[in-house]
Amino acid sequence: MSETQAIDWEGRYREGTAGWERHGLNPAFLSWRDSGSLAPCRILVPGSGRSLEPLALAEAGFDVTVVDSAPSAIAMQRAHFARLKLSARAEQADLFAWDPDAPFDSIYDQTCLCALPPGLWPSYARRLHRWLRPEGTLFILFMQNDRPNGPPFHCDIGAMRRLFASPAWAWPDAMPARIEHPSGVAEQPAVLRRL
Repeated sequence: MSETQAIDWEGRYREGTAGWERHGLNPAFLSWRDSGSLAPCRILVPGSGRSLEPLALAEAGFDVTVVDSAPSAIAMQRAHFARLKLSARAEQADLFAWDPDAPFDSIYDQTCLCALPPGLWPSYARRLHRWLRPEGTLFILFMQNDRPNGPPFHCDIGAMRRLFASPAWAWPDAMPARIEHPSGVAEQPAVLRRL
C-alpha cells in the first residue's frame, strides 16, 4: 500500500468493512443522469471501489475510466465491463501517482474524497482540477456524518467551499437536498465547474 493512499482499501473489501457502499445507484447520480446534467462524455470515476455507477455510465454511452488502488475493486469493474462487452477502462493505481493522457470532460466522485484522510484533501483537490478540462464538471457527494473519525470523513460544506474555491472552481447558486445514506448518515450532492 502506498503511503499516500493511507488506508488499506483491499483489506477493507476482504473484511467486509466497506460500510459506505450502496447496493444500488446513488439517488444523486440518478437525478443528475435523468435531468441530463450528467450527459455522455469522457468521464473519470476516481476511487470507484465496487460501485455500480461506472457500469451504468458505460451502458449509457459514456467513455468511462475508473481508477482504484484495490485489486478486487478493479477486477470487479473489469468483469462488469467485459460481461456486457463495454469499452471502458479500469486501472489499478495510486491516485496520487496516476495521471491521464488527456483531461476529462467530467469527474464523478461518489466516495473518494470522503474516504481520504483530510490531510490529503488539498493534494487530491489539485489533482481533480488537473484531471478536468477547463469548464469541465465535477459531480461530487460530500459526506455529512459529523463524526470525528473515518472513513468516511465528514465533509463540512464551509471547508469544502474553501477547498474547492475560486478562482479554480465555481459553485452552483443553490445546493440540492441532502441524500440519506443507508448507513444512517447523509451526502450533500454538488456540481462544481472547473475554471
